[in-house]
Amino acid sequence: MRPYWLAVCQSCGQALLLENRADVDDRDPDELPARPAQVLWPPSGRPIGAEVPPVVRQELTYARAGLRSGSPASAVLHVRRLLEAVCADHGVSGRTLFHALRELRGGGLIDGWLLGWAEELRELGNEAAHLGDHPLAKAEAEDAVQLAEAFVDYLYVFSRKYRSFRVRRGATKTPNNRNVLRDTPVMRILRKSQVSFRVHPYPHDPARTKSRTAVAEELGIPPMRLLKAVILYLGEHAVVAIAPSEGVIDERALARAFGAADARVAGLADVMRIGETIAAEILSPLALPYLPSVLEETSAAAASVYVSSGRHGLELELDPADLVRLTRARTAPIVR
Repeated sequence: MRPYWLAVCQSCGQALLLENRADVDDRDPDELPARPAQVLWPPSGRPIGAEVPPVVRQELTYARAGLRSGSPASAVLHVRRLLEAVCADHGVSGRTLFHALRELRGGGLIDGWLLGWAEELRELGNEAAHLGDHPLAKAEAEDAVQLAEAFVDYLYVFSRKYRSFRVRRGATKTPNNRNVLRDTPVMRILRKSQVSFRVHPYPHDPARTKSRTAVAEELGIPPMRLLKAVILYLGEHAVVAIAPSEGVIDERALARAFGAADARVAGLADVMRIGETIAAEILSPLALPYLPSVLEETSAAAASVYVSSGRHGLELELDPADLVRLTRARTAPIVR
């Protein structure tokens, strides 16, 4: 019978259950030389969810085994095979893994961020499959396996948990309030200001964010009536350009509208920071009254315009005169 030992890791203090592979020795363990042993607990790697299909589970298990055996290339190759297994499990069979991953993205099964993850793993797998001047590092393989674990968890574990969560929340709502649209901060501003507006919902898939032009098509309105809010900088000062969704902001014209020398469109980091500050999924000109604004003059002449509510899937229609009044916007030709 093989002996089992309780031990403590000298590096992190973790308790261990070990199985000794050598013959039984009756001497005190403290007097014995170091011998190889198998760690029975805790298990290596995070648990693989029961929802994960066998073919995907198998490739993840092989990738982990490659790490344990000291073969980074084997681990990364199985990570690449795991991506192929995920695509096959979802009925996606592109000409290559490159195309198959984009079909997953196009079908809304993964978002752009996860597609980027998968692309990095695919390319790393390609490198592992060929001899090169620089052998694959163990750290790269460890990162690849951890990213693969997170990728699998997202697709098979947490996405299903989220769907179940939504079902349970829907079941607890009463019939009277299930279809009631929850007001956004922008809608509350309009109600408080006693401005007349109409709400226009449209289907929204969180995995596939629509462009403003696509939203106009969804609502069946000309893109010139659907407005966007663009953040620009005049030196160090931020301003808002309110323009039709298809329009391209003329930075020189915008600078002239404010009497400035030049203007530049804000970077993504600045836009995200502003969005987080006002807790909005998408910028609405009505949520930025503290920033100087300018409205494209042709939009000011429209019978009505559409602006974002601050939430994907919901647009607000109002009189452009009310938009000008609430944002205190000047009007000028700012689109080329």
